[in-house]
Amino acid sequence: MQEQQYFSVTHKLNVNLELVTETALPQSVAQFEATIPEPFILANPGQHQSLLSLRAIKQLGEAGEQLLAYLQAQEQKLNRVLSYVLVQQDSHEHRTLSHQFGGSEIHCFWKQALPQGQLVKLKIFIPEESTAVFCYGEVKQSTPIAHRSEHLLEISYKWIRDEDVEALVRASLHVQSQQLKARADARQQAEQD
Repeated sequence: MQEQQYFSVTHKLNVNLELVTETALPQSVAQFEATIPEPFILANPGQHQSLLSLRAIKQLGEAGEQLLAYLQAQEQKLNRVLSYVLVQQDSHEHRTLSHQFGGSEIHCFWKQALPQGQLVKLKIFIPEESTAVFCYGEVKQSTPIAHRSEHLLEISYKWIRDEDVEALVRASLHVQSQQLKARADARQQAEQD
């Protein structure tokens, strides 16, 4: 996988982290894709056509608008079902929280220091986007956190699908947009008081 740098945003997401050995790491794209659990393949927004592309239905008039509203309601139901299925993939034993994430790396809290180069299997749950990402990563740095018995791991993605990188980038931009709006609202509220 080519290493690219993407914007990262500070945000807490549920992440499952499992240590893996070099021999357990996929050696090809086909091997990697064969290790991805089915719910993570279904969760990828790139795998199905968005309703945004169905806006042409509105040109059918009132019937088209009713059909679009119905399809949107069905998409919301499917997203809820998919979110439920994804939650079943979240293992309490391997769960931690992210501190920061983006399209090229994720920073997670972990109960112990891990050596640089340690390989990990990751499940990243992104409820804001009704999706989740399955990938493999490599620890770049492990920093102890003062006054806590945890370490902050900086992990770069080693095996990840392009559509999952896009999902992480989209989610990070969405989170950043929400954070900027919240700051602007707080600033406006402070000025009014």
